[in-house]
Amino acid sequence: MANNQQLKYIFTPSASGRTKGVFYVQVQFKGSNPQRQPLKIDGLTAPNLANWDKKQQRFNGGIQTDVDNNAVLDALRVKCDELLANPQITTPKEFIKALETGITPKDVVTLADFVAILIEEQKQNPSCNYQLYVSLLHNLLGENHKSTKGKVTYFAKPMSKGVTLADTPLADVGDAQLSDFASWVKTVKGGANYKNLNATLLHVVNVAKGRGKNRQEITYKFRSDAPKRVVVGVDKDKVLTLEQFKAIERLSGSVVNPTGYRNRSYQQLYLDAAMLMYYTNSRPADVLLFRSDMLKTLENGVTVLTYIPYKKRGYNVTEIVELPLPQQALEIVNRYKGKSIGGYLLPFPMNETRWDLTTVEGNKKWRSASNAALGNINAHLKKVGDKIGLNFPLSLYAFRRSAITTTVNLCGNIALVAKRSGTSVKMVSKHYYKDTELQPLAFC
Repeated sequence: MANNQQLKYIFTPSASGRTKGVFYVQVQFKGSNPQRQPLKIDGLTAPNLANWDKKQQRFNGGIQTDVDNNAVLDALRVKCDELLANPQITTPKEFIKALETGITPKDVVTLADFVAILIEEQKQNPSCNYQLYVSLLHNLLGENHKSTKGKVTYFAKPMSKGVTLADTPLADVGDAQLSDFASWVKTVKGGANYKNLNATLLHVVNVAKGRGKNRQEITYKFRSDAPKRVVVGVDKDKVLTLEQFKAIERLSGSVVNPTGYRNRSYQQLYLDAAMLMYYTNSRPADVLLFRSDMLKTLENGVTVLTYIPYKKRGYNVTEIVELPLPQQALEIVNRYKGKSIGGYLLPFPMNETRWDLTTVEGNKKWRSASNAALGNINAHLKKVGDKIGLNFPLSLYAFRRSAITTTVNLCGNIALVAKRSGTSVKMVSKHYYKDTELQPLAFC
């Protein structure tokens, strides 16, 4: 029996994107994102489609050509079953390549190989965010994908015991490799993203141990070697004061950058998206996903927005945010009421359709569209920040950070603010809230 639970193959005369009537072996992922890969079957003699049994995957006509063709398929089936049983083959492309060339993947799985396998597995789950794995793989390969103009630059690859970490056999990854990687992040990367990179690498090793691919005893604690930094809350210089926010508020409806009709027509929408983020303490992705059917007016006249944060959709325990909307948020909602064909609160071009985020392909398309929309918003906000004289680049997350800081300072209930912001008290304290008032506490 095959061991690979992610792949399957069939023999078919109607392969996706290929000439009908020609027999192919077609390999695909199981599930909603098959990524089908076909390969023409050689050696068949005048195959008779009338005698083909799709369910049994055989010719049942009883004539000599059917017998000969079944023998060809039986031999091919043996090869395919062997490839399915090979744990190194994890994608349809790898399967077809091995079948076509007769060369199977190497028996020794390297650390980079395994990280790539995990990325492919995560891509099959629409709720999984595999970017941490992608970032780790880029670093193992010495690739910098955050350089200017989208060009990939390179730096020295992390090494351990004279071998690059990427090429180190997965079974050999232990304390020495984890320690060397942590040192590399501090020296070559200047400590950038130290916690996430090291935590992800440790998680990869633990997954390998759970699958029986690594039996090293891990005792190394990367946190003990972390770069020493003193951080008090968030950077005060990147939090809008109430006066700065009011200055931005006064720009609503005005044209900040007059060049270009398209830019001109969307400027109010760009700024209103940021303002709605501020008034709802929400994340950029959630603002784009807010829909009219998420609104409900209570008997006391308060309108409540109920939603599941996009970031939390893959969690085992669903986290629902119930947010009473202030008057300023309602004004923005009413300004665009009925203007989105997809039923969203903000009528961005991407919201002219109703997005299906329950599938891998739907998530992929939405992320691509949302990244473009959020990039346009941030480009406009930078001009807004320049206009009011900010000393830092204004972005969408500055609005969320500032809103949380302001609401905590005003109401003092950090637990309530965290709940309505779709996050935790710990996250608010560490990443968002900054005591900008610096006033004595009032005892009552």
